Amino acid sequence: MLSIQNIKSILAEMERPLPYQTGAELWRDPHIAGEMLKAHLSPDTDAASYRPDTIRKICASLPERMGLRPGDSIVDLGCGPGLYCQRLALNGFQMTGVDWSENSIEYAKTLCAGQCVAFRQGSYLEPFGQEEFHGALLISRDYGVLQPQMRRRLLHNIHTALRPGGSFALDVESKEAFKAFQKNTSPRWEAAEKGFWRPHPYGVLTMTVDYPEIAAGCTLYAVLDDQITIYRVWQTYFTPDSIRAELRDAGFDKVEVRTSLTGDPWREEAMQLGVVCHKRA
Repeated sequence: MLSIQNIKSILAEMERPLPYQTGAELWRDPHIAGEMLKAHLSPDTDAASYRPDTIRKICASLPERMGLRPGDSIVDLGCGPGLYCQRLALNGFQMTGVDWSENSIEYAKTLCAGQCVAFRQGSYLEPFGQEEFHGALLISRDYGVLQPQMRRRLLHNIHTALRPGGSFALDVESKEAFKAFQKNTSPRWEAAEKGFWRPHPYGVLTMTVDYPEIAAGCTLYAVLDDQITIYRVWQTYFTPDSIRAELRDAGFDKVEVRTSLTGDPWREEAMQLGVVCHKRA
């Protein structure tokens, strides 16, 4: 039962965190990991993986913009349930998927059985290759979730894993998306018999905090069942200039920015940026 002491504890935990302060680990909860897999597979939302039509458009056009051709090797970082690996393998590419979620990797292995796809369960913040791949993908705005030090480590790993002249494609949230985030600041309370956060009755208080000085935002979730668990999900927002600067500092050039990875031309009002760049040969 929700008590005054519970409320006081939640409010104390929900105070403005330090920039990129972490919370409980989402992927270490088996129930949440299973719910995330369901979200990846849902055709009705872009919350985890994009909708099937968007995935088809990305797989049909992105390799050509990256300078890749059938037979080339591509690593899909944060591959989830293997939706991109499956389509690109059918298009003739040699695919490797890397993901932290054991649930997603096991599903992906089944989905891509019999195709030219290898999967590795682990973190892409650890090295995953040495001049092994022609191309690398990081799709669904995963890059902005990471704090700056982790982004630098990831870019180093990608740069190391790509062959000279290899290409890297990613998408990130834009400054327009940050403006929308800043408007959605009212705390929200929900209760459920079961749902995304728990397989049993729980309540969840959701609150957002913005950090204009670093162009980042944090969504905090206080989940209450027999205890209080705090999850903090971060997102960093970019301009074409700021993402170009990070990539060039990491050894990438020929940075092309579009509205999304489907290839639509860049627009100032775009809510995300689709970026293709190349490792300096």
